[in-house]
Amino acid sequence: MATRRRPATQLETLLAELRTLAERIAAAEAGTDARATKRARLALDAVTQQLATVAAGLDPVLRPASIFDPTDPNTAGRVVALTLVAQARHPLAAIPEFYGAGVYAIYYRGDFAPYAPLADTDHPIYVGKADPDNQAAKDAVSQGTKLSGRLNEHAKSIRKATTTLSIDDFECRFLIVQTGFQKSAEDYLINFFKPIWNSETKICFGLGKHGDSSETRGNKRSPWDTMHPGREWADASTDNQKAPELILSQIVGHFAKHEPYVDIHRIFDQFMTDMRQLNTERFYTHGLSAMPLEGSKVEDQTPSEEDL
Repeated sequence: MATRRRPATQLETLLAELRTLAERIAAAEAGTDARATKRARLALDAVTQQLATVAAGLDPVLRPASIFDPTDPNTAGRVVALTLVAQARHPLAAIPEFYGAGVYAIYYRGDFAPYAPLADTDHPIYVGKADPDNQAAKDAVSQGTKLSGRLNEHAKSIRKATTTLSIDDFECRFLIVQTGFQKSAEDYLINFFKPIWNSETKICFGLGKHGDSSETRGNKRSPWDTMHPGREWADASTDNQKAPELILSQIVGHFAKHEPYVDIHRIFDQFMTDMRQLNTERFYTHGLSAMPLEGSKVEDQTPSEEDL
């Protein structure tokens, strides 16, 4: 006895029409008009992308939005940043000369009132990197003494700001890093901590300036030099990039919005949150959007035979 054939679904009918149309498009003459051909190619690319999205929507299996790639520079940056935070803190006033390039963080524990939220915390006031002179350097010796040199440059600047700062109130962490990874680590540290002395935070930047003449390009004092006078080349200028009152207001607003990390445990907790992949924002299906994994089973989302 012959088995009655199941009638085609609407989707199957449309797919058959699509195959026929695709064959007709493939056989069509492109013509000699280059602009028309380009428009046709772009239109086909758009339709192809649309069809790929539709196909993905038919897949009931959960899809991660990302895949963990240990070789990704951003991943390496996070690991380097976490390793830096695990290092011991050293007095910034007593950094000896040593070989190596890498990343560092500077901490403040003094009584300058605007920086009070940072005292007795593990939140840096500034983070940075020191690149090797030789970009092909494979070991600390061939990297030169760049990291210790950079830290001592900062210490020298702080020592000049005697009316507001004391070098004895500063500590640092540093990490010698294989050449090529210091930039991604610095980027992650700046984004993670948003230190008020870093230029990216746009508040009290200027510590890293290297003695520009006050006449060069009509330079004005950086916010750092406005808050902490003492560097002769900066004090030679009479104009500020930002008024002291504005800088103080921005510092207060920044700490209100970005509460400093009190201890290393909070930093590790946040780091683990950043690294977490399986959550409702990053694990989803195209058809069903975000899927909470807790309390539900993946197989529950699989269509039954009756649904097929």
